[in-house]
Amino acid sequence: MTRPLIYHFDLITHLVRRDFVARYKRSVLGIFWSILSPLAQLMVLVFVFRSVIPLNIDAYPAFVLSALLPWTWFGSCIGSSGGLFIHNRDLMRRPHFEPSTLITVNTLSNLIHYLMFLPILLFVLILYDRPITLSLLLFPVLLLIQGILTAGLSLLVATLNAFFRDIEHLTGMGLLLLFYLTPVFYQPQAMGEEYGIIFALNPVAVLVQAYREIFFNGVIPEWNLLLVAAGLSMALLGIGYLVYRRRLHEVFDMI
Repeated sequence: MTRPLIYHFDLITHLVRRDFVARYKRSVLGIFWSILSPLAQLMVLVFVFRSVIPLNIDAYPAFVLSALLPWTWFGSCIGSSGGLFIHNRDLMRRPHFEPSTLITVNTLSNLIHYLMFLPILLFVLILYDRPITLSLLLFPVLLLIQGILTAGLSLLVATLNAFFRDIEHLTGMGLLLLFYLTPVFYQPQAMGEEYGIIFALNPVAVLVQAYREIFFNGVIPEWNLLLVAAGLSMALLGIGYLVYRRRLHEVFDMI
């Protein structure tokens, strides 16, 4: 029992390290691209919504960054999940290799970039005199819920994309739309009460706002919404795994 777990852990660790190194191989700036990309997006959002269309939100760079980082983790994982099985066909056909491991590796590899950015986020929060409180102890809980959500959706996208390559393109469009339905650069109250159900049933929106609560506002997130997000995340993981298991034997033929 222990030996397979150790083997699986070592395999995931090796693949995460390999993915991380391969991503920046032969790149001049290397790992700094993982920092420059969110910073560039942050600068654009700050410029647009402070100078062009002012939203009048205090400490706006810190406000945006606290939500942009978890969104970037989610978007990077889902956006790249469509090609996981297709681009790793040789690895998938190895004896005793569990293809779902690729989902775990992709999720953890992108999580590393999120964690690398945390010191910069904390610096920005301190720069704008935002409170650093014990609410940060909930950070691992939010990571766990988002990890479950991300793994479930990634399994679904990776499996279905093996049959219908349009899924990868639809995923990109879906992420673009979801970005604007998620309060990354605006306050959730701006959606209006009539659209509150959209926020409540969008686990990504709930999680992004929860991260903002513990980092930017220094308070405990709303537990009722967080429990709904956790339930939806578990349901999506169950659906994703069910589809994956039922279609896995066909996936090998399609890739």
